[in-house]
Amino acid sequence: MAYALLFGLLGFGGYLAYAQGAASHARLESMRAQHAAMAMAREALIARAVNDANRPGSLPCPAQRSASGPGDGRAELLTGQHCPSLIGRLPWSTLDIPQPLDDNLNTLWYVIAPGLRDHRSASPINSDTPTGLSLNGKDDIAALIIHPGPPLPGQRRPSNDPADYLEASLSHDNPRDFRSAPESNDSILSISRSSLMAAVELRIAHRLRDCLNAHARQTGRYPWPAPLAAGIGEGFAGSRFGRVPTNQPAEGGEERPSGMFWASPACDFLTDENGWWHEGQWSESVFYQFADPLRPDLAGLHIPGQTARPLVVIVAGARIGAQQRPGGDIADYLEGRNAAPSRNGNAETPAHTFDMPQRRADHNDQIAY
Repeated sequence: MAYALLFGLLGFGGYLAYAQGAASHARLESMRAQHAAMAMAREALIARAVNDANRPGSLPCPAQRSASGPGDGRAELLTGQHCPSLIGRLPWSTLDIPQPLDDNLNTLWYVIAPGLRDHRSASPINSDTPTGLSLNGKDDIAALIIHPGPPLPGQRRPSNDPADYLEASLSHDNPRDFRSAPESNDSILSISRSSLMAAVELRIAHRLRDCLNAHARQTGRYPWPAPLAAGIGEGFAGSRFGRVPTNQPAEGGEERPSGMFWASPACDFLTDENGWWHEGQWSESVFYQFADPLRPDLAGLHIPGQTARPLVVIVAGARIGAQQRPGGDIADYLEGRNAAPSRNGNAETPAHTFDMPQRRADHNDQIAY
């Protein structure tokens, strides 16, 4: 009898250990699925901001649950100039991803920064745009993705009321502050303006690099840039570093500068006065440098760990510290070796070396080469 009781206790203890292990495994798998769904949503929102042909950096409005069901996952249309609500469901259909669900098969929640809504009234949308959204007092939040916890007392689900899922409030101040309650059981994944715009800046750097190289193939040369010492958009003969020009200096008997002619369709975005380049005011913070204007194949620019390049395009991230914009010094835009003093003035003999992109608190340039 004693042996039977002992074996019974051992068996029961083994069952408890198995049950606890199974429950722990289930919780772990649930957490993994939750994190995967939120990460997928984050990447989809960033990709949407990067690839928006009309307004890079903008985000879609939240979707809403219909009265009779979960809704179609499409972003709500703007009401006038604004999203109908800053809080809603993740617009998974608009983002072209599988419907991201929580443990109770509810679509994840989403908060958009009002300053990044996809409308001309939000312009300019660029690296320095105030987003108008903060999280618990932390500014410059681009978006929030929220996985609600199990319902708390008083919450009724399914519902269209965020308070039935989220233990938080969104202030009407500027910026709008999303403040979670102490008793909240929600999981919040924030997307900062910096991480969103880093991807957008890189896309813009590559677009301009491709444009300049295509133009050089068509004409046999790079256009003279507009150095910091010149007026806005005024290309300067002899300069090798500067912004995108809107004209070129007089040559061969011409009396006055000529308007910039872009020889390749790859540069059409620079000439569309109603397009994203002008609307977003990107010309202020995008620079390029070549090794030799008349020899587009001459590789004379150096980036650590890379072979020498004939062209480098560099996009300044958001202003850091005491940087002033608009500014007359390259250190107001770039950091490290990218802000070499030789890139000031007419930049006829600028340094040939650049730093690799380093996304940190004191260095946020993006480079395409």
